[in-house]
Amino acid sequence: MPVRISDGPGEDPFNVLPGAAPDPFICYDPVTDYYYGLCTQNAYVELHRARLLSELYTGPESQTVYYAGNEVIGSIWAPEMYFYGDHWYIYTSGQLSVEDGTKHLFVLESETADPFEGFHFKAFLNNDLFGIDPTVYIDHATDRMYLCFSEVIDGCQWLSIAPLTYPWEMGKSVPISDPHDYLWESLTDGPLNEGPFFVTSGKRLFIIYSANGCYSDTYRLGVLEYNGGDPLSKDSWIKSRDPVFVLNKDENVFAPGHASFFYSPDHTELWIAYHCYYTRNYGAKRRMRVCHVQKVGFDENGYPDFGDPRGGEVLQNVPSGE
Repeated sequence: MPVRISDGPGEDPFNVLPGAAPDPFICYDPVTDYYYGLCTQNAYVELHRARLLSELYTGPESQTVYYAGNEVIGSIWAPEMYFYGDHWYIYTSGQLSVEDGTKHLFVLESETADPFEGFHFKAFLNNDLFGIDPTVYIDHATDRMYLCFSEVIDGCQWLSIAPLTYPWEMGKSVPISDPHDYLWESLTDGPLNEGPFFVTSGKRLFIIYSANGCYSDTYRLGVLEYNGGDPLSKDSWIKSRDPVFVLNKDENVFAPGHASFFYSPDHTELWIAYHCYYTRNYGAKRRMRVCHVQKVGFDENGYPDFGDPRGGEVLQNVPSGE
């Protein structure tokens, strides 16, 4: 998997590693002092770990923690991993049967507080809806958990949010992002919203999401911001009128999207991981998606500043505290 590490918006990356990494998820765990990485790997979930971010997907430490074939079949998409209580939980989606043909959300639970000691299937979240790309927000002030995901409604992908009573029990979901809102959300394979991820900045809460088809040049990031009230209400979220992260043809970075975010080891820097292409993809054909990683800035009001997706190969800086 290519991992390109950048010091901040507008900086050049410092390393390039070969491979494919659609739907990348990265987190750093201060307890074990490891970075952990997941991505879409067809019919299984593979967990990677490393002390150095640049070695996350090239080092020897990886293990398959779940195979499709029992509870779900076919491809497993966009796994993400979160710690709650004394266990890790992996949220993802898969098919129930060949005849079903749709994706359903499910959860894996770690055997111990160390995710490298294994996982087991825990539960389906809701088999009545067609959902992909689950992501989790834990409000530590209230100890409440929320799940945001991409839900297929009337043939289009909306973003929906639901409470989690327990990490493996989901309440009623509510659509909060209509992919018909702006033209830039429906340029290719749309209207389409997917790949949400929660980001906090002080007291501000955002959902960063992707719009358009992931195999198209028009794949890009947008922002929803929580404006108070019930998080389970569409009225509590305001959508950015324009995309915030788009292709950079001068750097040969196309279709940047499906982002996850993680903190540096000393928790002073927020970093983004996203997949992209190195060449244009006019026909939106399936091809290798690679992972870039770079630091995210914030403006004086705490709004995220992603800068531009960048190319390049040499830079000395790595995440603070590594």
